[in-house]
Amino acid sequence: MNLYINGSNRNENCYQILSDLKEKEDILFSLSDKSINYCLGCSACANYLENFCVIDDDMQELYSYLINADKIIIATPIYMNHITGILKNVIDRWNPYSSHTEILKGKIIYIITVGQISEKENKEVAEEIQKYFESISEIMEFKSIFLRNFSSGEDDKVTKEYADYEKIISELKVKIKI
Repeated sequence: MNLYINGSNRNENCYQILSDLKEKEDILFSLSDKSINYCLGCSACANYLENFCVIDDDMQELYSYLINADKIIIATPIYMNHITGILKNVIDRWNPYSSHTEILKGKIIYIITVGQISEKENKEVAEEIQKYFESISEIMEFKSIFLRNFSSGEDDKVTKEYADYEKIISELKVKIKI
């Protein structure tokens, strides 16, 4: 089972891309529908919990999916030259997996970004997001693969921006299955 995480505050472009990529048996977890609180920095996860956080919110559901996922595919819009705040909350809550468990060790996490401006204009920002995931992958020992930087264009619809959208999705499916 693959886990697809929509890192957007809306169920639009990132959600559409992930919906088009996922297979029937896969899980699509949309952060726009969830309540995920900030990490408290309390270190309870490191000190006396094995895999989870003391905060009782929708992150508990995501933890179970993370544990069982073969691959994790994350799509995030580019907000203020970075990932969304809600996705950053999720990653902060991965703290239980940073140094005292090996839950993410060896997993592959694929990254997709969607910006409103052109792919070329967003290239540097997408590269910085890629570097961010690579840096946390070193700590948690997962493999980070940057799949694609999309543009949603003037209409804010990624499916309208690309005449070959279906072909791009097919190519990404192949990359994920490898």
